[in-house]
Amino acid sequence: MKKRYYLLAILYFLVNFSFGQVPPPPPPPPSKKVNKSDKIYGDYSQNKDKKEKTKTKNNKTEVVELAEDNSNDGLTKNAIPEFKISIYESTDSKSIYYYKNVENLLLKLDTLVSAEQIISYTKYKAHSNTINPAYLDSLSRKAYKLNEDKKYDEAIAVGKEILRQSPNNISGHKEIAYAYKHLGNENLWNLHFLMMVKIINSVFKYGDGSRKTPYLLNNFFEGISIYEAKFGCYPTKVTLILTKEKILLGGYDCYHIMRFSNLTHWLPFLKKDDYKIEE
Repeated sequence: MKKRYYLLAILYFLVNFSFGQVPPPPPPPPSKKVNKSDKIYGDYSQNKDKKEKTKTKNNKTEVVELAEDNSNDGLTKNAIPEFKISIYESTDSKSIYYYKNVENLLLKLDTLVSAEQIISYTKYKAHSNTINPAYLDSLSRKAYKLNEDKKYDEAIAVGKEILRQSPNNISGHKEIAYAYKHLGNENLWNLHFLMMVKIINSVFKYGDGSRKTPYLLNNFFEGISIYEAKFGCYPTKVTLILTKEKILLGGYDCYHIMRFSNLTHWLPFLKKDDYKIEE
């Protein structure tokens, strides 16, 4: 079984991942010092066959229309299954989805944990308000920068703090794996890499990044790893959008490919100026 997972992981790595570090995008929410209109990018599905145009308002450039719609590029042709496991299952100590049991599997880096267990755990953490997405983003950026500076031991320490709060965190496993690889610890690199692949595949199983079925993530920075895996590019345009249905979407844009994650659990930590409200 381990050999099969290892082979799948290597194939997945070669086909989908560029495991090198690349410059990080501007972190959401947008800075108060930046013109807000310059940070907001809409859903390309709402702007079909339009070219990017700009207009000048008070000597500042505002994006008013976006490039032609490519929002369906790369999407799976299969219907995304509905996730039917209730929060109650995560609180039932006799259930295989009991959050403490799933957490133990994740902490042990057990790749036999199922996609359903991983997603149920993410939903439970969001529902119980036991994670702070903004703080996780801060730690993720810190770990990323430490790896860039070749401070691998420090990056591992920060990565472990991410996983302590969010054991199924894609960014946490990615940065730890990257650091261990450069320290020559093949065993721990492999374990964290396999877990990262497992989590990403679980996210893909129940979300395609569309507005209808956005990726279910712990925090915004996880979407960066999702983009590198699925599209092989690094998003430089990011935004937060509160929909009419009161769902907070984190938007990622690279090469005119727009994908979304569901970050509604982040709302209590934000101010209204931090996201665009759709009318």
